Amino acid sequence: MRHKGLQLFIIELFLLHLACQKSVEPVATGSALPPVYITVAGHIEDVPAYAAKKSYVDFRQKLLEFADEFAATGAALNLQIDYEFLYGTLHHETDSLRALTKGKNVIDYLVHEYGFEIDAHQEGGREEGQDNYADVHYVGKLLCEAFSDVVGGLVWDDPPQFACLAEGEPGRLFPHYVWKPAILTLAVGRQHHLGDFSRDDIASGVWKPKGAFADFWVHDPQGCMAYVGPGEHADQWGDKKPDFLSTPEFVQAILNEQTAGAIDIDKMYTVTLAVPQKIIFDRSERGKLWDILDRLKPTIDSGQAKYVTYSEAVRIWKAEFQEAPNIYFRKGVTPPHALP
Repeated sequence: MRHKGLQLFIIELFLLHLACQKSVEPVATGSALPPVYITVAGHIEDVPAYAAKKSYVDFRQKLLEFADEFAATGAALNLQIDYEFLYGTLHHETDSLRALTKGKNVIDYLVHEYGFEIDAHQEGGREEGQDNYADVHYVGKLLCEAFSDVVGGLVWDDPPQFACLAEGEPGRLFPHYVWKPAILTLAVGRQHHLGDFSRDDIASGVWKPKGAFADFWVHDPQGCMAYVGPGEHADQWGDKKPDFLSTPEFVQAILNEQTAGAIDIDKMYTVTLAVPQKIIFDRSERGKLWDILDRLKPTIDSGQAKYVTYSEAVRIWKAEFQEAPNIYFRKGVTPPHALP
């Protein structure tokens, strides 16, 4: 009898264990899932020609041509700009140029005419030149009051940079100006500026990083800066062999895992399509971007994905997801901080 009782007890424990396990079941057909949030982030780097009067005018026109073509896609855009182009705008806009953009300088015009969000950017996330993020933001605010509080790129394994941004960074060219960004994006490894993108961040989701190194992927509820993860973003412009999924492939991978119940459907998933300056300034290269956006169109039209700016993404995270952190790496992909 005691042996039989022991068997029954073991069976009851096993059944209780099964009941306590969180089952992973496919999401029922027709069930509403939150969309994947996609940000298109264009980049204008630290090219000296952008600050020169004669060449600035030419690049200004090319930027306006790109903006007009991009607007037709219906996608949202964050345009992340280094100091040189903003310097050109500050010093080389004329009445005749502003007459072409409804009396506004080109930065102000892009914000108000097209709804672009303009962010402070540093090439490769490093601040080793004459200017830093605070200087870029200062000049940006002079040009457009709606210049964002978003950092475009930072180095996740650079503790001094992270601490400086979190505490408030004084400018180098304008030391009286101290800027504390609200949103971080597109974190890269130290070797990014040398062409090694293997340690760039590939996480999806929104959280508040605790610090640098591995702490970058630890949520700090008391943190002052939200980070919008880019997800996987293989080189899609023909320069290098892809190491990760392309943007459309990564979006579809998230959708597949949501539908299968393999990931938490109550969390926010984010993806960035990072667009290099050659796409912006070279019309012959733009077809590559239009092709990617065409591949994303079915998921956008179906409501499975949605274009947002970075600021919109963080507002949604706060309002609809109650700031629940999500740090998502696709299964089988090694996070940057875990690479040998």
